[in-house]
Amino acid sequence: MSGYKVTKPKGKVIDSSKSSDRRLAAGRQPANFLHSSINVVKPTINLKSKVDGGNESNSKTVKRNVGDKTWEDSSLLEWNPKHFRLFVGNLGPDANDALLATAFGKYETLSKVKVPIDNRTGKNKGFGFAAFESADDYFKAFKEMNGKYIGQHPVQLKRAETKIKPVKKRR
Repeated sequence: MSGYKVTKPKGKVIDSSKSSDRRLAAGRQPANFLHSSINVVKPTINLKSKVDGGNESNSKTVKRNVGDKTWEDSSLLEWNPKHFRLFVGNLGPDANDALLATAFGKYETLSKVKVPIDNRTGKNKGFGFAAFESADDYFKAFKEMNGKYIGQHPVQLKRAETKIKPVKKRR
């Protein structure tokens, strides 16, 4: 890459080809730094999702309320309540479970990832979740991955706050 030259009024020339100027750094290909630029066929880690109680999970569900809407969401039972969960916000349209698993796969105790999909549009909702068995990996992932690109956008991480309270299903 050739640098640009700036001529000052007194005839001095500044060669910026060896400078660490951020304008020069912007010329680099950002795709080289994105997780989505890696060709991934399958996640490189083995995610394990354990549900305590075995067959008991079929008879339980989780009641959810938002405003005046109430519904049952049994998918929350897939998450181990003892694990530490991160909310991964600002995901791009290319994000899916495999991309999230690849991004957080370097943490050994990663147990589950999920990117919710909108039923009407078939696209992701712009956020996801990652669960870790170990508090150390949870904090390390938060420190290292907050603001990093996963796919096309830099992500914003928060502690996932959903309380999972199973109740018996009504028949």
